Amino acid sequence: MSQPSFYVLSDGQRKQYSSHDTSRAGFHHQNLATFCENVNSAAKRAFPNRGRSRYETVNACLIRWEDDDLGVQQELDALNAVLRDYGFLTNVFLIPKLSSHWDLMRKTLDFIQDRDNDKNLFVLYYAGHGRINSARQAEWVFGQDLNYPFVDWSAIQGLFGTAKSDVLILLDTCAAASSATTTQFAVMETIAACGFERRAPPPGEYSMTNTLVDVLRDWINKLSFSAASLHTEILFRLKLKEKKKGREGVPLEWCVTPIHWINAKDCKAVGIEICRRSVPPLLSATSDSSLEEEQPSTFVDAMDIDFDDANSSSTPLSSVSSTGCYKVPHVLITLQLEENQSLDTEQTARWLDRFPLLAKWVKVEAVFPSYSTLMIMSVPLPIWDMLPDHPACSFIGYVNAPSVSCPSRSGGGKAAGVIIISSHERRHSREPRESRDSSIIYKEDRIFHIDRPTLETRDTTGR
Repeated sequence: MSQPSFYVLSDGQRKQYSSHDTSRAGFHHQNLATFCENVNSAAKRAFPNRGRSRYETVNACLIRWEDDDLGVQQELDALNAVLRDYGFLTNVFLIPKLSSHWDLMRKTLDFIQDRDNDKNLFVLYYAGHGRINSARQAEWVFGQDLNYPFVDWSAIQGLFGTAKSDVLILLDTCAAASSATTTQFAVMETIAACGFERRAPPPGEYSMTNTLVDVLRDWINKLSFSAASLHTEILFRLKLKEKKKGREGVPLEWCVTPIHWINAKDCKAVGIEICRRSVPPLLSATSDSSLEEEQPSTFVDAMDIDFDDANSSSTPLSSVSSTGCYKVPHVLITLQLEENQSLDTEQTARWLDRFPLLAKWVKVEAVFPSYSTLMIMSVPLPIWDMLPDHPACSFIGYVNAPSVSCPSRSGGGKAAGVIIISSHERRHSREPRESRDSSIIYKEDRIFHIDRPTLETRDTTGR
């Protein structure tokens, strides 16, 4: 099987990734209380808890090149049909090869001027080739040749930054994350097929659009759902799809991880909500409920979340299925605090008990002394999508189940299961010992994790 024809990136300089990037080591969050407030605010933004649309109109614009050399028309037509089923007003813009940029600029200006108001939602979609130019801005190109016609999407997208309407942007193109922009009045959220310098899969089973259409069809009878929840479900379904074998049996990573970001002048503005407008239910969407229940999904009804109960130590977002996996994927992050805490088990438990909202939304996986305090936490993906950027908070990776190296939280205790590692004890410990609060054994300069069910030892320090 030959490799798929991915979109091409620009020939400009690519970012050099490093395993030893310490550029964020000097940043610290002011205190844990401030971080808890940010997390609680992010949860409310991710789940506005309305159950109805706050928009009087929804206008969608779907864009592709007039000459469809990539073959995106079929998926665009399917998305157009499902958006109409939601009761949205849809428009399809075809980009010509001649005067491409000015033609799309004119159409975009007319589109905004005719429909923009503070009770409206714009949905913007593009599928096709993409690249980054020498100024590190996004361009949409007709083909893979450098001399082919192109559109300066970064400039056109800036027009929506002054709109009164909320804007949901869906980009199934390469280098999509370079399309970030700011907004002056409303909320702008983007779901992109890939990151800043990544390649998006071609149209087909593994494309973001294909999965997007499936999710929208399956969720058409939901009261409402947020853009962050939509992104979570798209990522979840793409990750369930199997890898294909290429030449000589080498796995091909066709499913690129979709990303999400939000821009809003008001840091507490609620996220964009999507729901079907006054349209009769579709027969295809009202299938037998027992069949729907068999399909794994990350959907959480905002009405099932109690935002006012600060003493609750769990929510549907942290529920675990019978297979041991989270219902909703989580993101593992590090948080560096200015505070320098005394880190023994009892003191850390009392310290964390001061922050009940932390236990409600976040699971503290480990606490380390780090010339201040360094914490490792897992956060539900929709909440992480809405969490404000801060240089002291760093992404580690996606996780779909609780940690296998430390005991699970018991009895509602907010600090049970937290690994507390003392650098002083590690330096001066001569004999191997096992921590009573974790599944970790220290021996000289090597760290071993013990899988409790099988007592299998794994060396995690490398060579």
